[in-house]
Order: sequence, then C-alpha cells, then structure tokens
Amino acid sequence: MTKQTHVWLITTDQMRADTIGFENPKVKTPVLDHLASEGTVFTSAYCASPVCTPSRASIFTGRYPHVHGAWNIGVSLNEDEVTLSDHLKESGYRTVGVGKMHFRPQCKTDFSTESEEVSYRDRGREKDGTYYGFDEHHISEDNATGEYLDWLRAQDSAVADRFIKNRCRTENADGDVWESDMPAELHQTYWTAEKSIEAIQAHDPAQPLFLWTSFVDPHHPFDPPQAYAELYANTEIDLPQEFSADELRSRPEHLLRQGDRGYWPGGGEQHQYSSDRLSRVIRNYYAMITFIDEQIGRVLEAWKQKGIEDNLMVVFTSDHGELLGDHGLMYKGPWFYEGLTRVPMIMRVPGMTKGSRSEALIEHVDIVPTVLEVIGNECPYGVQGISQLKVLEGSASSLRSSALTTYNAHDRGVHAKCLRTNRYKLVIFAGETYGELFDLFNDPGEHLNLFFEPAAKEVKLQLMEQLVHRLIQDEDPLPERKTNW
Repeated sequence: MTKQTHVWLITTDQMRADTIGFENPKVKTPVLDHLASEGTVFTSAYCASPVCTPSRASIFTGRYPHVHGAWNIGVSLNEDEVTLSDHLKESGYRTVGVGKMHFRPQCKTDFSTESEEVSYRDRGREKDGTYYGFDEHHISEDNATGEYLDWLRAQDSAVADRFIKNRCRTENADGDVWESDMPAELHQTYWTAEKSIEAIQAHDPAQPLFLWTSFVDPHHPFDPPQAYAELYANTEIDLPQEFSADELRSRPEHLLRQGDRGYWPGGGEQHQYSSDRLSRVIRNYYAMITFIDEQIGRVLEAWKQKGIEDNLMVVFTSDHGELLGDHGLMYKGPWFYEGLTRVPMIMRVPGMTKGSRSEALIEHVDIVPTVLEVIGNECPYGVQGISQLKVLEGSASSLRSSALTTYNAHDRGVHAKCLRTNRYKLVIFAGETYGELFDLFNDPGEHLNLFFEPAAKEVKLQLMEQLVHRLIQDEDPLPERKTNW
C-alpha cells in the first residue's frame, strides 16, 4: 500500500457492538452500514478496558493499560509513550485530532469534581509541545469545556448559557434521560464533525492526512436532539433478559457490595428502572447513534469532495460498550459482560476485500500495527498489538487465540483480568477466591457462571494457563536491548 494512503480513525464513546444496523436492524446507521459493505467487520473485537482512558490510550499506542500508564480514568497517559500520530508523522503525515481524547483527567486533583483548566488538560508534551503527537487538535471532553463551548457561545450565547446550566434538560427529563431541544447543528456531535470537515477542507492532499474524529456520545446522559429521538418513537424495544436470583448469587462479590467498597460512583447494584424508563433509555441511545452516523456521513462526503476517498483507510470502533440494562446493570465499570467489552470494529482499506465479516478475535492494541502495515511501515519495537492485515487481505481467518481486557482499580480494591477465547470467557479478580467462567456457545447471555462447577474444572484450568501465558507475553518489552551486556 502506498504511503500516500490517508487514514481516518473514527471512535465513539460507550457504544455497543450490537447497535449498528447490520447487526441490529432496529438501529438506523446507513453510513456505517455502507462503510461495512466496503470493508471488513470484525464481530469479535474486544476493548482493552471497560472504561474510557485505558482503552483510548491502547487504541492510540498499541500497548496495554498496565504498560502505557493510563490504567484507569483519573490517570494520564505517559507523555513518553509513542502514539499513532508520532509514528505517522515520521512517515510524513499531517496529524489532526478532533473531539474526545481523554488521555488526561477531566477533573482537578484530590478527587475534586471541579473541571480541570482546559489550558492544563490539553497542554502540549514537554518533549515536543504537541498534544500526544497531533499537529493540530480540537478537544472537547464529556464536560464540553474548551473549544466546543467557546464555539457554542459564539453561535448562540443563550443556548450556551442553558447548556452550561442544565445541558438543555427538558421538563419531562427522568434522571439522565431526556430528549434535548438543543438545535442539532449546535450539538457537540455536530461540532465534532464540523471541525473534522474543516481539517479535511484545509488540507493539501499531496501530503497524507491522519484524522481522528472522536465523538463523545452515545455516552450517558441519554439526551439526543428531539428530531432523532422521534425516529424511534414507535420502535418496539427488546428489553434485556431478566436475570434470576441464582444468577445474582453467583456473581462476584464485588458486584453485590460495590457501593460499600467504593469501586465505582453510583454503585453496582441492580438498577431500579421501570420497563418504560429503560425502553426510553434504549430508544434515546439508538437515536444518539443515528445522529453520530449522520455526522460521519457528512465527514465522509468531505473526503469525497477532496477527491481522496478512494485512497482512504477508515477504522471505526468505540472505547468500550454499555451495559444498557444487561444483568440489571447500567453504564460501565468493573464488569466484563459482552455488551460492555465487545466493541464495534470496521476496517475499510482501499483495494482489499469488501463486505467481509470476520469472527477473528481482535483487540484495541491491534489497530496501530494494522494501520502501520497497511501504509507500508514495519511495526515498531514496543508495540504490543498484532497487525490484522492478513485477515483483511483474506489470507488468514484469524491470528489470535484469545483477547484480553483489564479493569484496574487497585486503589479501590478491585483488579481483574478477562480472557476471552472463541468459546469461553474467564474473569479472575486479584486476591479473591471467586471469579467468572462463561460458555458463550451454550450461554451467550452469560447467565450461568461455571467458575465453581466441577464439570468445568478442566476448562477453567486450561483457561487459567492461557491467561498466565498472556500475562507473561504482555509484559512491557521496552526498553529494547541493543547490546550483549
């Protein structure tokens, strides 16, 4: 592949793999469906961590959370980490990042809830003055402070004031779910696309461009613009399967007493949503995704207008999924259920197989080496992922025998590793005697924990051995040894 291949990385925040039209026809995503028809859909893609910062840092470095330093939210990505932008700049690329980065904490220290100063949060690295290798960046995090909010004030100060006051909540808001009356063209999702389009329009196509378009949604609150919510007003929602008391008793103990031990704000107890409220949440979640899909289409049109779409590699994924009521839980945190850890993954590469669906296991860390091999570069020493180019070419059906996901909150009493094979899922909690083992062939909904079942003992031991090998293999290979002694 020529080094003039342009690269467009698209990420969403907290988006399940089963909320794209080609997998769930109730969700309206014509643009993503089109991209899927022109590329490869990985149906067994797994996140590095079930929370934002660790996964985002792994996407951008090709390295695991225990290595790159950003082991949980509230912790920064090490500035000496070499990022995808750094690698591409060495090959002559201009690098632009737009939207949510979350490589650094959004709040001030000492566990304050006050937003960090934007100038400090988005500061350049000491070694080169860039924000983790970007030539240009336009950042807007969950709290919307910074460039987006400045833009919103300039567009409509009254809307900006209301957004600052209550995120344009409507009178019928129910907790964190409502239908926003903010004009769509003033929304953060729209702004993210708009800044991406501006970057493409201003770019000289003689130079290869790397653009990361990173949407904040469909992260909660579930507040799509009214017009998009109306698209789902008559959609019949399939609610998550109810779980039994036996399932609840077989859960790892930290899920039962999370609120007492402070693992995650809000606790890990069963949600108390009514069926109507949960249906509303899911409809709005779908609506947020449809809005994002439309904005991806606007950016795709900008690539076309620039005349470089035919030489454009596109990677679409999310940092992690969303529980969305599965197992009586919401949002994210120290859980490893499929709705949270399996993420969408589409790769579209010029000149390669179109409309392919692959069950090959793939991890976030595989994005960097795959992009680099596609453009003709060798994978640098220290990158821990595996290039999936052979799968994209169709010369290999799979390259991994397992996928690894980590949740590390050792400072709050929980540290867990999840090993996912084609059939099984094993979860080990450090220092605990309990764990989880699911047979995804016979129990795709993950309702029957086999961890203590005598009949599953041999399988559990085999998976534990695989996990030990993975942990050894995934130690940091840096620094590289270059002398005998």
